[in-house]
Formats: sequence, C-alpha cells, structure tokens
Amino acid sequence: MTGAVIAWALVEVTLAFIVFCADSVGEETRRPGERVARGVLWMVTLTRWFTHRNVTKLGRFGAVVWFMVTTGWLLTLEYDRITAPYFLILAEITMGFVVYCVDALSADLTNRPGRRLLRSAFWMVPVVRYLRDDDSVALIAASVTVWGLLTTGWLLGLLTDRVAAPLAGLT
Repeated sequence: MTGAVIAWALVEVTLAFIVFCADSVGEETRRPGERVARGVLWMVTLTRWFTHRNVTKLGRFGAVVWFMVTTGWLLTLEYDRITAPYFLILAEITMGFVVYCVDALSADLTNRPGRRLLRSAFWMVPVVRYLRDDDSVALIAASVTVWGLLTTGWLLGLLTDRVAAPLAGLT
C-alpha cells in the first residue's frame, strides 16, 4: 500500500468513528449496527445533519473533533520536545492523567483512587466511552483537561525557547 492509500483509509476510518460517536446523542436512538452504517457513510450523514440543522448531533460532532484535535496538538507538542523512547512513556502518562482528572469529577469514582489509577493505566477504554457516551459531561471535562495541559505546555515551551535559551547564551 502506498502512503496516500493509507492516509485516505485513516481519514475514512477517523471520520466514520467521529460520526459514529456523534450519532449517539439526540432524541432518536439507533442500534449500534445502524450507527456503524451511518458512520461508514459519514459524508451522507454529515450532509443530512447540516441540511436539517441537527444542532444536537453537530454539537457533539464538534465536541468529538475538538477533543481529538487538542489531544493531537498536545501529543505533537510532546513529540517535538521529547526523544522517541521517552515520548511514548510521556504520552501514556499524559492520557492516563486526563482520564484520572475526568474520573475525579465522577460521583462514582471520586473517592476511589485505586479504581481511577486502574482506569488511567488502560486509558483508551474510558476515552472511547467518553466519546461514545450520550452524556457529554465527561467529554467536555476531558477536552478542558487536555486544553489546560496544551496551553500550559505552549506557555512553558515559549518560556524555554524565548526566555531561557537567550538568557543561557549570556553566561
């Protein structure tokens, strides 16, 4: 397979997943098989949402996209600053921390740090649940946590690049 074909397939799968997650909200409930079909036909589904002004599903679509974009920015920032073997460790810790923080807001998990640590170790499962859940509270909390980490990382990166590096040259 060429790189272009792999990139195209990745785009298709990503958009199908995003539409599948966004299709979980709204007044009509669909079986998972129907949601998979609507995800695979993401272009038709999105066109329908836009032309019929389905604000609930478009809002959820935007929330899922925003979470994925900010997470990508955060992990890219880490990747650009950390060498390869340490990046994978830091990325795992970062996503585990996001899940730990979101779970701290949950009434069921607030006073259960051991359970929160276990969920953080296997962070992919809770993140997929946040994305698929019809309640957007966990997804919003995850987005805010990622955004806070991202903007803090940018600030520290700017401080290092624009202030600390030039001052180090003075000595």
